[in-house]
Amino acid sequence: MSLPVFFSTQVAEAAAGHVLTFGEDVAGHAVRVRRLGPGDDLEVVDGCGTRVRGTVSSASANELGLHIASVSHTDQFQPRLVLVQALAKSDRDLQAIEAATEIGVDEVVPWAAERSIADWPAKKREKLAAKWDNVLRAASLQARRSRFPLRHDLVRGTGLTSALAETDTVYVLHEAAELKLSQALSTDSPANSSTAEESSAGEESSTPASGRIVLVVGPEGGVSDAELDALAAVGAKAVLLGPTVLRSSSAGAAGLVMAQNSLGRW
Repeated sequence: MSLPVFFSTQVAEAAAGHVLTFGEDVAGHAVRVRRLGPGDDLEVVDGCGTRVRGTVSSASANELGLHIASVSHTDQFQPRLVLVQALAKSDRDLQAIEAATEIGVDEVVPWAAERSIADWPAKKREKLAAKWDNVLRAASLQARRSRFPLRHDLVRGTGLTSALAETDTVYVLHEAAELKLSQALSTDSPANSSTAEESSAGEESSTPASGRIVLVVGPEGGVSDAELDALAAVGAKAVLLGPTVLRSSSAGAAGLVMAQNSLGRW
C-alpha cells in the first residue's frame, strides 16, 4: 500500500538512521487529519526531488519525529514538459493544471490571452498566483511526486513569446490545424529524452541536458490571429489533438498524455 506523502523543505537535512523533527506544517496534517502516530510509516518530499521515508517516533499536533529509513532523489525529466495555460473562467484553468500535474508536467505558464475572459488584475495577482501554487502542490502530493512543477510569472497576449526559448519545441493546440500532435511529436521529439528514476542521495545524475516540449492551450474564445502569428514567428506549430474539440480544462492534459507516450515514459 502506498504511504502518505507530506511536504517540507526540511528534508534537505535528512540522513538515513537519524531522527528528523518536523513542525506543525507536517505534524498538524499527519496527526490531526491522517491520525498517524508512533510506528506508522510515511514519506516527506521537498518539491525539488528529495524524498525521505521513515517511521514516526513521536507525534503531537505541533511536532512529529521521524526516524529516517531512506533518502532518495528524483532527477529532472528531460526533455521537460511545459503547459502554457490560458486563464479561463469557472476555475477551468485550475482544473487544467491539476490534471497536468498528475500527468507529469514540469512547468506551467499562466497566460492572459487576448480572448481570455478571466484575468489576474494587479491587485489580485499575488493571491491568484498563490492559488495556482496551492493547486500544483496538492496535486503533486496526490500524485506522489517529489519534484513539483515550476510556475512561471503571468504573461499576456503576444508577450507569451518572451517566455519561450530558442531550443523549445512549441505546439499550439488549435482546432483548425491540419497537422496532428501525434504526427508532430513522432518527428520533433528530442532523441535524447530520458526518464528520471529514484536513486540514492549523493549519486551523480546521468540525465542528459535537452530542451522543452511546450504545449500552448488557448482560452474559451481561442487563440487570436495576432497570437498565432507571433508564435509562428518563433517556430511554434499549430497542431490538432483529434476529431473532437476539448475544453481548455482538458486539452492540455490530453496533449501531455500524448507527449508522455511519445517519449516512451507511458
